[in-house]
Amino acid sequence: MPNRRDFTLMLADQILFIGRTLKNLGLAVQIDWTLRSAHEQNVLFLAGRSKCDGYTKISAHQKGLAADLLVIGPDGKGKLVLVDPMQRCPDLWRECRDHWVELGGEAMISWDCCHHETK
Repeated sequence: MPNRRDFTLMLADQILFIGRTLKNLGLAVQIDWTLRSAHEQNVLFLAGRSKCDGYTKISAHQKGLAADLLVIGPDGKGKLVLVDPMQRCPDLWRECRDHWVELGGEAMISWDCCHHETK
């Protein structure tokens, strides 16, 4: 398993790849949740948004080995909004996720397509 430094290098590569891949669609990448506290993780667990409770089952986000790379784009009114890449550009997003796997990351989770984690 990569350490935090290795993960950071993988993540930087992935961010640049996503940026290049989605640029022609007017979309960009935004990094989120690179490090979570046990409390933040538990809030997500209690809301049904994670299988890790943050205390007995630790998330890779808590170890600094996961990040969410969100896709943003214009809403037509000059404002940037979150975009679901599996709705907007599923083939390109799968290409981005395949690149992550080639770097040594985990495959895409069907219910959390923006989550990037190491193996």
